[in-house]
Order: sequence, then structure tokens, then C-alpha cells
Amino acid sequence: MKKSLAVLMAAIMAASTAACGSAEPDTGSEAVSSAANDSGTESGEKVTVTFWDENAGDERTEYYQQIIADFEAENPDIHIEYLGLSSSDALSKYQTAIAAGETPDVGGLNNSWAATVIGQGHCVPLDDLFASWEGAENMEEGYMDICHSYNKDGKLYMMPTSSNFICLWTNDAMFEEAGLEAPATWDEFFAAAEALTDKDNGQYGYTIRGGAGSAAVLIDFIYSYMGTNEVFDENGKATINSDEAVEFLEKYFALYGKSTPESDITASYKEISANFDSGVSAMFTHNLGSYGSHVTGFGGTEGFTAHPLPTADNGTYVNYGGALTGLCMFDTCENQEAAWKWITYMCDHKANSYWNESIGQMPTNKACYEDEWMQGMQHIQCAIETMEQDNCITYTSPAYLPEWGSITTTYIEPAIQSVMSGDMTARELLDMWADYLNEAYANYMAD
Repeated sequence: MKKSLAVLMAAIMAASTAACGSAEPDTGSEAVSSAANDSGTESGEKVTVTFWDENAGDERTEYYQQIIADFEAENPDIHIEYLGLSSSDALSKYQTAIAAGETPDVGGLNNSWAATVIGQGHCVPLDDLFASWEGAENMEEGYMDICHSYNKDGKLYMMPTSSNFICLWTNDAMFEEAGLEAPATWDEFFAAAEALTDKDNGQYGYTIRGGAGSAAVLIDFIYSYMGTNEVFDENGKATINSDEAVEFLEKYFALYGKSTPESDITASYKEISANFDSGVSAMFTHNLGSYGSHVTGFGGTEGFTAHPLPTADNGTYVNYGGALTGLCMFDTCENQEAAWKWITYMCDHKANSYWNESIGQMPTNKACYEDEWMQGMQHIQCAIETMEQDNCITYTSPAYLPEWGSITTTYIEPAIQSVMSGDMTARELLDMWADYLNEAYANYMAD
């Protein structure tokens, strides 16, 4: 673990230097009660802290409700008013709330668009609060550095609650029946997707995310295939439209409709996860956070296995090191003391361990590393072992760019569907993506 975190730290420092010179069930919302009065804890009356979950779902909401109940039992003067947002429209909900001055006290942020929200200038710097918090020494330093990178001023606006790792999940029975091993290279991946497809029996080798969230994951696959973590070159130009990236995209989207369901063109997490969990697809790429869904779908912890993404042709394994989720405090918060108690409760050992064990992700509190549950989870151990490999380098997406969230959702996701439908070429998509990144990067450097 130390080695992987050292690699992560080096990558973050490199990304920061370049910047200055460089889950997730999608279901509806749910509210927990809201009867408490908004008043200061000093008055002795109950305070309400409004909290938005950026990635709500039946299981996550249930886990949050348990944590909230525990928190309120320990802090009877504070009530947490929960609102669950769908991951597919959480960013737009935050942007609307910011424009209207109606933000929650505490909000959940996703690495893919955390910088977009923070960059609008309505999140409270947490540096002084963090410095005086007795639990600060247990927060993983590498993750804290990532959070400091979300804004050019280097201040802390988000406290990390979970870290992630992108997996290639495989259906054990399908691979065994086909006599195949899990693919270790991208060539093996493409071959396996074809070999595992039996359309007559409704079976596909893979399932592609073509709907909401498609751009944020596709860029990770592109750099994994290229075997590099250099999103911008020495001249500050995006590398995402390189010939090798085009080659990958042409191979990847050639799977659509042949080795994947045709419905994938509009599929978000919910649909592709269901394809895997129901046995429609033999392979599925997603992070550690889908573990709970697989346990439900497979009826237990067996029958599916987590693997790292394939290794690039140059022998390099590219690990996505910035996959954090966490909590911020908005400047509309009237009782920052109560809000900070809730934020640090989620980051402290007890809740951080329960939360990440429940959703199947990596804790951000180092005290959790010795917990028994972490030793017994295959997907967690896969993440740790992979990050400790000598050939592993860490890559972070350009999520620090304030325009990153809007670029991916407004322009790139629709373009991905255009490529899948044959209305746009892979080259055209990547050239457009590079143009947007180049402009955003230039704006970032000039600001």
C-alpha cells in the first residue's frame, strides 16, 4: 500500500506541476425527514444540516440512513436532512442550486466534476477546520493532495470519503465454459469479447456505456490502452487525439452491436451493470463501487471476479489515481460547526469503514486499512496488488479543469453516441475532444 500511495503522490505532484506550467447506481431521489428547526447549536436547539448525496440508489441510501441514525444518536442536537440525487444529473442540480443561491449545507462531490463545482466559488475552504481536527492525521495524504488540486489556489474544499479503482469484472462461469482466462492485454480483451458472444442465446462478450457518464470512463480506457499518463504534452496540447487513441476507439466501438447489446448506445451505469449481473454480458468495466450490485445479482460473493484493466502494449499498467468522492461545505451554510461535524463523522474511522465496506470501495481513513473486512474482499485486494506492481503508473484525468464537467456531459457524451450510430468517426470525436481540452487548459493557465 505504501508503494502505491507513493506512486500516487508522485503522479499528483507531476499533474500539479504540469497544470501550473498541467459507484454509482442511477436511481431517483429520496428524502429522510426534515422536521428539525434551523438554529445554532449554542442555543441548545436542534440544528438541521441539509445534505445532498450525489449518487443515490437504494443500497447507498440505506447505508446513509444507518450512518445518519448513528450520527444523530451521538449528536442529538443535529439533524441531517438527506436528499438523494441521481448521478446522471447531480452536476446540473448543483449548478442550478448555485445560480439560485439554494445550495445545501453539505454536498457530495464526484471527482469527474468536483473542480467544476468548486471553481464556481461557493464552497467553503476547509483548511483551518482540517488543521484543528484531531482525526486529520489519519487521512491518507495522497488523497488529501488530490483534493487540494481541485482548485488553482491549492486550498482544501473537499474532504474525501472514498477512493476507487477501475475493474474489469468477469463472469466466472462464462469464461470457464469458453475455456478462456481473464484478458491481461487489450488484444486479449477484444478477442474475448468476440469469443464470448452468442447472440442467438442473448449472450454478449461485453457491455459498453454509451449513455450518461460515458466520457468520464472512456478517457480512462484510452490512456490505459496507450500506456501513458500524459494527458497534455510539453507544449500544453492534449494527447487524446493521437493515432494510438484513434486506433483504440475504432476497435472499442467496433464491438458495439456485434459483441455488445444494441441498447448500449443509451446505457448508463444502471443498464450496463444489469447486463452483467443478469448474465447478458460476460465482461463489464466499472469501479469497485459496483461490487454490491454484483453480490445481489449473483446471489452472493461468488461467480464474478474483479481484474485490473488490461496492460498496454508497452507493458505499462495505467492506474486511474484520482477516483475520489467526498464532501464539501457550501457558503450558504449557516452553522458550519454542525456541518463540519457531519463531514468529519463520514471521514472518521467508524463511519468511513462501514461506508466503504458497504459500497465496496477503498477507505480514505488510514485506520481502516487494518480492518478485517479489507483483507477478505477479492476486489479490494485486486486493487492493492495491482497498484503495487512495478509496471504501474498513475494517471489522473484533467478533472481539475473547471470546464471539464460541462465538456464531457454537454459535448463528448452526445458525440460518443454519434460514433456508435455511425454518424461521426473516432477521429472526429477525438479531434473535437482535444480542441475543447486545449481551450479549457489555455483558459486555466491564463486565469
